[in-house]
Amino acid sequence: MLNAAQNERLTQTSKGTPMGELLRRYWHPIAGSSELNEENPTKEIRLLAEDLVLFRTTKGGIGLIEPSCPHRKANLSYGVPEPDGIRCAYHGWVFDETGACLDQPSEPAGSRFKDKVKIKAYPVEELGGVVWAYLGPAPATVLPKWDILTWDNVERFIVSMELPCNWLQCMDNSLDPVHFEWLHNYWGSYVLGMEKPAEERAEWKERMQSENARGRHEVKVGFDRFEYGVIKRRLLEGDTEDNQWWRIGHPVLFPNTLRVGQNRNFSFQIRVPMDDTHTHHFVYRVQVPEEGVVLPPQGPVRVDFENVYKPDGRVRADWVLGQDQAAWIIQGPITDRTDEHLGATDVGIILYRKLINEQLKIMEDGGDPINVHRTDKGPIYLQQEHSYYPGYTETGGPFRDMPLHSPDVEMELAEKISADFA
Repeated sequence: MLNAAQNERLTQTSKGTPMGELLRRYWHPIAGSSELNEENPTKEIRLLAEDLVLFRTTKGGIGLIEPSCPHRKANLSYGVPEPDGIRCAYHGWVFDETGACLDQPSEPAGSRFKDKVKIKAYPVEELGGVVWAYLGPAPATVLPKWDILTWDNVERFIVSMELPCNWLQCMDNSLDPVHFEWLHNYWGSYVLGMEKPAEERAEWKERMQSENARGRHEVKVGFDRFEYGVIKRRLLEGDTEDNQWWRIGHPVLFPNTLRVGQNRNFSFQIRVPMDDTHTHHFVYRVQVPEEGVVLPPQGPVRVDFENVYKPDGRVRADWVLGQDQAAWIIQGPITDRTDEHLGATDVGIILYRKLINEQLKIMEDGGDPINVHRTDKGPIYLQQEHSYYPGYTETGGPFRDMPLHSPDVEMELAEKISADFA
């Protein structure tokens, strides 16, 4: 378990805190590109405990700036988009994507006052139908081109939720493969079964649990550290170690992204810290067509906003992701890790917290933490078990022939890792 100071160090996200500064070394998704259009050219954003305004100019440029006009503090989300910036609704001052003031129409002719006015602005880029923001020190790092953001001939869509909990609760879950058997297969079947007539529940629950292959008992879990984070592996009851669940696995990208999927579906679950007690859960999904199928060109990537609550105020748990979100939310706004009791199957959580502390130390010593990119590497392929990659006829894609190897960390080593962490 952590002491109060350790828990605070890992969960605080505001500027000036260790974790807040670490998270600012990374690019974060803040909106779908399609959300900014002629009808809705601005969007209010909360990211890393800062309130900001995202806008698109009439020429298609995009900016992320502080919300208040420095003249009389009117909210710039009500501004009017112009070719080179956004014009404040109150007195018409115009600001561009860099925060520079371009126009003050009520000032005397020839005035250079505007040259002395500048507001805070952050770099933004668009990739894969997503608007990404960087709030860290200059120069901005390179936005990595993860494979699914760059693929052609695929279908993309985005699901967006706001969660009333700290981002690290979501990430703890990603390093906990064992929860699938109980949260999804057992409790999820129970929750969905309660919507059935009483006489049908037992049969329905038994059928659901037997059909859910990933919900089988996990014989062991393992984790590998790699250049972008951690690879998560699981050996399910009835499988051999050659099964792709164990031999290939799937990654958790440091600091806040789970890559997951199966068959022809790929996704990122990105846990974007809005502040200490709120998380923007940004889910980016890609579907690969059957071999030989050419899809029509996709228009703007659709963004669906999901309410995490039912009308009665309870957390929705009628889908797999909803069950995950329920588990995070019911821990409270910030879970109390000073009173938790981690067991052998929590080795992944222990490893990830150790990894976070290592990266905090690297940052504080002036270095670049893991998964910070200074050069453009082009498309970066990530391993994902039992999945069909574009251009491959077998699951596993470029990782299909990965040789079997022992993981860096298995559950048996949890006690030693825990002692090292403490």
